[in-house]
Amino acid sequence: MPETPEIPKELLLADVAETTPSLSECGALKIAAMEEVAEIAKEDEPMIEVHAPHEAVHSWKDAFIHIAIIVVGLLIAVGLEQTVEWVHHRQEVAKVRVELRAERETNKETFKRETANWRWETAELENNLMVLAYLQQHPGTPDEKLPGTLFWARYNSDSSQAAWDAATSSGVTSLMPREEIAQYERNYDKLKWIHESNLIVWDAMNDAMRYELTDGRLSHLSPAQINEITTLTQIALTKHWLEGVALENTAQEFKDFPASITSDELDQVRHRPSWVEEMQNPAFALTISRIRAAGYGVAASSAAATGKK
Repeated sequence: MPETPEIPKELLLADVAETTPSLSECGALKIAAMEEVAEIAKEDEPMIEVHAPHEAVHSWKDAFIHIAIIVVGLLIAVGLEQTVEWVHHRQEVAKVRVELRAERETNKETFKRETANWRWETAELENNLMVLAYLQQHPGTPDEKLPGTLFWARYNSDSSQAAWDAATSSGVTSLMPREEIAQYERNYDKLKWIHESNLIVWDAMNDAMRYELTDGRLSHLSPAQINEITTLTQIALTKHWLEGVALENTAQEFKDFPASITSDELDQVRHRPSWVEEMQNPAFALTISRIRAAGYGVAASSAAATGKK
């Protein structure tokens, strides 16, 4: 028999090394085998079927309880929302009231200045009428020899209503009591009346002093010009008197405002005697009796009851 040739040990070790997988390859093979087994098991696993219950899940009692819970939850949610809105509205109203109080204090100071302005402007216009009356009697008198000069000056202290306009435009006033809003409206209407009266007086004074556009020397005025200026100054003083009425009425109605023009001051501008003095005049008493017969007493009582002049 032929002898089997011997295989060198080096070759055997080399072949074994080539055919034997490495440790990393063994791990990979093992993981792959496990995944395959898991996939087969998953395919063989029976599927879970869901079937409709054979009886009602809830009773009628449970259904009503469930509905009641939902309704109560909705009511709580709506109540919370309304509470938050109510708190927000209260905060808005509180903020607006602070702003309106601050504006009212500012308007009180303006009102006080306007009262002072009215008094010296009254003296100014009465001075002008006195000088004009002298000129009517002594036309052509040199300016430096006149008992005074014509003086035309006027200051306007505007009240503010920015906070009020902002409150009304934002709709916050609709959240406030109607009585409170009515008081604010009345106050701002009175202040507006004063402001508009002031502007009317300023226009009237400009009409009276327009002679200055041609010649400011009083000694150069003709008798016709003096008469015209006198009439225009009287008109200006009449409108000024009406502004005093607005000031007097405002102070009478709103007791927190500073004291202002009195009825006696208004009567002095019109050179009216007091009521007691008037009633001592038989002619005046006779006139009043006729007016009272036409209902004057009733009208006066109604005006006094409503606070209107």
